[in-house]
Amino acid sequence: MELVVVFPVVLLLLVGVIDYGRLFYTSVTVSNAARAGAEYGQFDLGHQVDTTGMRTTGQADGSDAGNVTVTARKYCECGGASNPSCTLCSGVAPEVYIEVTATKSVSMYLPYPGLQNPVTVTRTATFRSQ
Repeated sequence: MELVVVFPVVLLLLVGVIDYGRLFYTSVTVSNAARAGAEYGQFDLGHQVDTTGMRTTGQADGSDAGNVTVTARKYCECGGASNPSCTLCSGVAPEVYIEVTATKSVSMYLPYPGLQNPVTVTRTATFRSQ
C-alpha cells in the first residue's frame, strides 16, 4: 500500500534529477566548446583570424552534447574603448581579443515552474590574443 503512495513521488524526483544532470552536462560541454574554439583562435595566423576554424573546433569539441551552435569573432580595444578597425592607438598596438560563443538548447522532460522549456545554454570564452 505504501509503495503506491511513494512510487509517483520517487519517480518524479528521479526524472527531476535526470533533467538537472542533462542540463549540467550540457552546460559543461558548451563551456568547453567555447573555450576550445577560443584557444584555437588565439594562435597568431599572420594577423588573420580563422573564424571558420574556431567554429569548427568548438562544434567538434561540443559534439558530445549534440548540435552546438558556435559563433566566433575578433575585436580590438584601445584603453577599454572599441577600435573596430584594429588600427594603432596613439602609436601603440591595440589590444586584440578573440571571442567564441557556444549555444545549445535542452528540452526538459517535465515542465518546471519558473523555468522555460527548452532551456538555452549559452557560454562565451574571450581570450586576449595580443
